[in-house]
Amino acid sequence: MLSKLTSQFETYQPTLLNLHRPEAGVLVPVVLEDEPAILLTVRSRHLKSHPGDIAFPGGMREQNDVDLSMTALRETEEELNLPPSCIELLGRLSTGLSKNGILVNPFVGVVHDLSSCQPSPDEIAEWFTVPWSFFAQQAPDFQAVQRHGIHFQIPHYQFGDKHIWGLTAMILLELVNMVEGTTWPVPAFSEVVG
Repeated sequence: MLSKLTSQFETYQPTLLNLHRPEAGVLVPVVLEDEPAILLTVRSRHLKSHPGDIAFPGGMREQNDVDLSMTALRETEEELNLPPSCIELLGRLSTGLSKNGILVNPFVGVVHDLSSCQPSPDEIAEWFTVPWSFFAQQAPDFQAVQRHGIHFQIPHYQFGDKHIWGLTAMILLELVNMVEGTTWPVPAFSEVVG
């Protein structure tokens, strides 16, 4: 899968929004062990923002972050104790817009070593992996919503007792479409915020 991801990112052109809004960087961690998988987190229930939601590791850009990929790597280390040295960044996906108006910038990276992965209880309740084949072989469910005056579809995945939806599912769907050649609908945020 690594060679497939690498070759796809050589030509992929994500949609990057240039808006004056707060920015965040998130990591889409691809784990290449016995079977390729995606690592996801469950946010702690005491957090003010998105408590208990399933998300990628990441957070708000800080002044000392050189760029948003560094934000994603710094936050991943803070949340999961995974240092940048064990992550190989491959490329970025399109900018997403959270329901709170934050520009979310996803970066895909291969995690080469999970031995130190330990959730920070201040932010993360747990982490888990989902086999890539689950996303590649299963169509998501879609729910129609209206935001900023635009109608679009939000994807939902149910993996055991884990409900993966919203911006996290949209980011996953873009990656699945890119790697697998599927054409599931992903909202065009440039139209949403038009």
